Amino acid sequence: MSVKSAKFNKRAILIIVAVIAAIALVGGSLAWFVTQSSLMQRFSISGIKAGAEVYFDNGSGRIKADKFMDKDGLFVLSLDSSADNYIGNLRADVTLTGKAVVRSMINLEWTDSDGSVSQYTSAVPFEFAEDWYDNRGTDYCVYYMGKDLSGKADFDRTALITGFDSGKFDTFGFDEGTAVRASIRVDAVQVNRYIQIWDIEKLPWK
Repeated sequence: MSVKSAKFNKRAILIIVAVIAAIALVGGSLAWFVTQSSLMQRFSISGIKAGAEVYFDNGSGRIKADKFMDKDGLFVLSLDSSADNYIGNLRADVTLTGKAVVRSMINLEWTDSDGSVSQYTSAVPFEFAEDWYDNRGTDYCVYYMGKDLSGKADFDRTALITGFDSGKFDTFGFDEGTAVRASIRVDAVQVNRYIQIWDIEKLPWK
């Protein structure tokens, strides 16, 4: 095989990998909510790896959220404020390897006692660390801005969900048998690729 052919094949492989990654990222971000969604998805493009570490803070310490994971890989949340897995106790940190733009998609699935399913995501008053932009009302995502508002993330770990405003949480319309399940996913892409991969023209705060 000639050197020229070898270079072409390598380039072709890289393009195919990029296309597959783009389909996976965009396809996942367009989904409304499916119970088969993985709890966390890690994508690797040019050495970039990102994920979420989720836990509950009951005031006396951290409780691993894995303890409340169901068979679909989703977190089961309680509406009982005295429960360790109370929705208001949910917290999350984001981990990152490499430099990238980062966003987290937070989906909640609400199942009434009669079995009907609904989504109630953007109205849940989670509080986010100051470097994050809450765009859930548009696409269910929270985007990392950074202190310089460039969107470029370069950290090992940073806080995402830091609190909960119970005074703004309205459960009117949900009966006592309502079940809540949550999915938290982190997407990280190269700075010059978010337009194509996330299918947005600009970062939402710009």
